[in-house]
Amino acid sequence: MAKRGVVTSTTVMIRKKFIESEKLLSLKNISIGLHLDLSEKSSLKEVENQLKLFEKKFKKTPSHLDGHRHCHLSKNNLLLVLKIAKKYNLPIRSRFLKDRKKIKKFCLKTPGSFISWHPDRLSILKERLAKIKTAAAELVCHPGYYDKKSTYPYNQKRKKELNFLKSRQFNILLKKFKPINYNEL
Repeated sequence: MAKRGVVTSTTVMIRKKFIESEKLLSLKNISIGLHLDLSEKSSLKEVENQLKLFEKKFKKTPSHLDGHRHCHLSKNNLLLVLKIAKKYNLPIRSRFLKDRKKIKKFCLKTPGSFISWHPDRLSILKERLAKIKTAAAELVCHPGYYDKKSTYPYNQKRKKELNFLKSRQFNILLKKFKPINYNEL
């Protein structure tokens, strides 16, 4: 998907095993961000530790920050993430206008809109794409293959999403947009 320009950015949960940094780094025109895995009450040190681990594994800073289940935007974590992002001049994924306002107060970059969707709700994707009025919008996807060992509820739908992202129908939907990554934000 990255080689075809459909996926232009990815993030990694740096403390998980099976991260193939060399393989990800070999993909051209794709930005690699840090997918923070934080508890409800993390510390500044925890956020920075994950960033340092990313730098050690990838030999560079991440292209941006986001969080598992949007933990980076929680009331207790957002200020910590903003401080680290400011220190390293990193963009942050935002979901809602209130998040974008807080992020912009720190003079940090964030996409102007966030589009979440699932293959079962194609009409929502079409509707949200039609309403984009910002220079940069983030279309979030979770393609993949079914993993028998995974208990994550969306696990079974990853293959369906992957097939849709490869489809002619999806290509037609994206025709009027220019894909960019977080490095181009």
